[in-house]
Amino acid sequence: MAEFGEGFDFEGDQTTIDGGVGAVVSIPDYPTLAYLGPFEILGRLARGGMAEVYLAREPQESGEPRHVVLKRVLPERESDEDFIQMFRSEGSLAVRLYHPNVCHVYECGELEGTTFMTLEFVYGVTLRKLLRRASSEGGLPPRIAAHIAAKVALALGYVHQAKGVDGRPLDIIHRDVSPHNVMIGWDGRIKLLDFGIAKTSNEEEEAGVLKGKHSYLSPEQAQGRPLDHRCDIFALGICLYEALTCRPLYHRDNMLATLEAIIREPTPSARAHNDQVPPEIDAVVHRALQKDPANRFQTGRQMADAIDDFLWRSGGMVGPFDVVKVLDELFPEDERSPLPANAANLTGSFQALTGSLPLTGSFGPFGTQSERPRSESAAETVAPSAPAEGGTPARAGVPLWFIGVLVALVALAFAGAAAFLTQ
Repeated sequence: MAEFGEGFDFEGDQTTIDGGVGAVVSIPDYPTLAYLGPFEILGRLARGGMAEVYLAREPQESGEPRHVVLKRVLPERESDEDFIQMFRSEGSLAVRLYHPNVCHVYECGELEGTTFMTLEFVYGVTLRKLLRRASSEGGLPPRIAAHIAAKVALALGYVHQAKGVDGRPLDIIHRDVSPHNVMIGWDGRIKLLDFGIAKTSNEEEEAGVLKGKHSYLSPEQAQGRPLDHRCDIFALGICLYEALTCRPLYHRDNMLATLEAIIREPTPSARAHNDQVPPEIDAVVHRALQKDPANRFQTGRQMADAIDDFLWRSGGMVGPFDVVKVLDELFPEDERSPLPANAANLTGSFQALTGSLPLTGSFGPFGTQSERPRSESAAETVAPSAPAEGGTPARAGVPLWFIGVLVALVALAFAGAAAFLTQ
């Protein structure tokens, strides 16, 4: 079966994060590893070929910091104008979206030469990780799987119909709906995230380029045909099928075989692989996965209503507490660390956070680390970063790189004087 993270133990005080209305979640009071402007970098969550994602702490006027996800472009990609434009487009779209089932983007811009965005931190697991675990534990209860799909469908219904400040439709298409981009919070919240390749329906498609994870493309995407929001409905249908069966639907050994399966294979039945799937939910899967967009659910709201109608008639609605119960059965407390085991192994570089010196460049993983209290300004002179585990402790006070510059200048001065005296 195809795969659909591990934390390090930390004993310390607990702080709360912004978990939305009515949600109170606590995470360890992690030490600050580095700074980017006002953001305290606590650890790396993930790294890709174009960007890195960190858990960060942001001071607030209330005095209680807010934990956010900080996503920044890798320094070596800052010169890639096409990617920077795509990154900024993602931010400009996402900051306008406010929905309880959409991971919110707080801001997007450039700070100290780094292109970044900050997002709502959803403390939990991806649907991919949930399915991976559930596949070895007898599967995910069909009502829970259906509930998750309904919440994502509501998110898509909102996104597809979102309007700009001028009242005109934004016509957003997500194009990357997959278990990787659905978060399930430990408190039972469901969030759709990552609008990195989202587009508006009036934008031109790049000829010959398939954007999105190949196993979750719609037939029209696989064939390079014009798209509308119904391609997201198809992708969600794949997610629901996989959540009900804990097995991949269209994934094959290579891309061409995967695309061929999406285009040619008959519409599947989840019930054929899991007889616990109610016929009504199997019918939802069947309709969402129609090859012709005209035969699918036409909106996310339609799909959500179909699922909720069944849930209501078959035992009542599923709520966050039901989701939490399943999570508690699958994930013990010691597997719920917000940061992965290698989170402190920072890579890449930020500009030095000296503020008072007219220097640019990179000094260590994040530049020089500050030992300042959280209330102090990011513009103050900072001390060198802590060493990697097992390394030699750096001295506090004057930065080591500054001492090195002074030594080099003195050496040059002596060399110049010696050359002058020998003339």
